[in-house]
Amino acid sequence: MSTLRVMTFNIRGSSHIEDGGNAWKHRAPLNVRTIQHCIPDVIGFQELQKGNLETYKEQLPEYSYLLGPKTGCHIFYEYNAIFWRSSRFILLDSGRFWLSRTPDRYSLSWQAKCVRAASWVKLRCLDTYVEFVLMNTHLDHMSEQARVEGSKLILQSIARIQSSYVPVILVGDFNCNPDTPVYRLMKEHGFVDTYLATDNVDDENSNTHHAYGWTQPSILGGHRADTWRIDWILLRDDSGRLEPTSCGIVRDQEPPIYPSDHYPVVVELKIRD
Repeated sequence: MSTLRVMTFNIRGSSHIEDGGNAWKHRAPLNVRTIQHCIPDVIGFQELQKGNLETYKEQLPEYSYLLGPKTGCHIFYEYNAIFWRSSRFILLDSGRFWLSRTPDRYSLSWQAKCVRAASWVKLRCLDTYVEFVLMNTHLDHMSEQARVEGSKLILQSIARIQSSYVPVILVGDFNCNPDTPVYRLMKEHGFVDTYLATDNVDDENSNTHHAYGWTQPSILGGHRADTWRIDWILLRDDSGRLEPTSCGIVRDQEPPIYPSDHYPVVVELKIRD
């Protein structure tokens, strides 16, 4: 049986020297070990910066990658990068766009705090010939309107690039919980939450953002977030070729050192013949 392991991981950019003991130079080895022990075939990174990329190019040479469009500020750009195992996949197509009213250029709209974007690749698995699209994004952390409108752009892009019966895997840091407008919009358009589809439940322990070990429910904009599971792997597959069999929040840590201020999420998908 062939499987496909997909990871989404907000790694927190390498420029954050204010993180002290969890600055990139301290947590990079644990970050890389966390990725290696999960053995992902495809990874969607959020907040990847130059220092992170230099580490991965050296420590994870088995992966090819697409950086995607620049986000963040002009001093320390960030990327929603996609990595995939070079030995297992061939790149068929790729694209990128910003989440704004002018998606073809670096810009922001809808009261977004930061410039946000999405990147995508279409890959063919060399051992099974299954093709799929993986799209990676990072929605705004302040403006719900920006999250909703950005999600609509993502859905419009998927409608343009998805050919019949090609599965779409949508990963990212959505900066909102399940049962919010963005989440409901994705479900209305046929996406399945692989975390819940594999017999997990949302409770006080399902948070993916932890702020370097703060595991209590978080506060965003003065509102209690009882779950704070904001990193998702969503699947839409009318062909039935990909079946989620397990999905977990990876809580690797060596306190006071953590791989990131987010936990990565990994799903294993069975590839049906």
